[in-house]
Amino acid sequence: MKYLFFTLALFLAGFPLSEPVAKTWLFGAAACPKWKAIPDKPALSQRMSAACEKDIRLFVSGFQSLYKVPESNIITLLNEEATGDKVRKSLAALAARIKAEDRVILYVNIHGGKLDTLYHGYPAKDEVFAWYTEKRPVDPVKAVQDGRWMSVRQLRDLVNDIVAKEIVVIIEACHAGEGLADFADNVHDGVGGRGEDWNGREAVIVSSGNDQIANFTKHGDEALFTKKMSQALKSGKGKSLLERFETARIDTHRTARKNCEAKNTHKELLEDWSNFKLLCTQMPTSYDPFGLLDDMHPDEDG
Repeated sequence: MKYLFFTLALFLAGFPLSEPVAKTWLFGAAACPKWKAIPDKPALSQRMSAACEKDIRLFVSGFQSLYKVPESNIITLLNEEATGDKVRKSLAALAARIKAEDRVILYVNIHGGKLDTLYHGYPAKDEVFAWYTEKRPVDPVKAVQDGRWMSVRQLRDLVNDIVAKEIVVIIEACHAGEGLADFADNVHDGVGGRGEDWNGREAVIVSSGNDQIANFTKHGDEALFTKKMSQALKSGKGKSLLERFETARIDTHRTARKNCEAKNTHKELLEDWSNFKLLCTQMPTSYDPFGLLDDMHPDEDG
């Protein structure tokens, strides 16, 4: 009988995913550059410019309370700290600190858009992040090349250096869905190449589709999806992180649509259909091929 127990122990030892995650790390970077403003709406522009600080707090408070993350495991970069260079260096420093059994949750809050740019010298259409600069770059492609701005592919490559057991990337930006393909190709024989020797899992959450903006809240002082996600995380409703995200994504979509419908008649929305699709149909989504979000149970593994 003792040989049976010995064999069973060896069998169970071959399933490392059953072991608890050692540490949870939070990394948040948000940039609201002053040049991104609405000329004829200074008060709203000021509230939008101040939103990044609120959004970072919403991200940290939501996940910190769920997973009891110590302050020493939280890294945040805000505005002047969230330049392309500082983001790269901070992610590299994080990659050097974590262990293979850790969990890393990354949050990016940024002005983003689809651009024809370059990746390793080759033409590429991609979602591009406008990291903090004092003035708006004249040439977006050059800004990506010299590191002031960053494409999603470049962010993905930085995340690839983080060899953790569980990685969740959350992108709060307009047209964020454009970058999902960059992560979907992130396999050993594809563009990006995560590597065959990595045994972890990665999930990506984006706040908007590739043809949608990411709305602010009604008063313009917080990102709508970030607000809804923070509320869902703290609600205690839903066993898994996936279920809480689903609550946030539906609430985001309904709120964005409701706000538009409150200001316009149905006829007016139809007459301005292209803007309606862009401004009013925001639907966050996720790419989670290995069911990581479904297996993250805050009440059990926090």
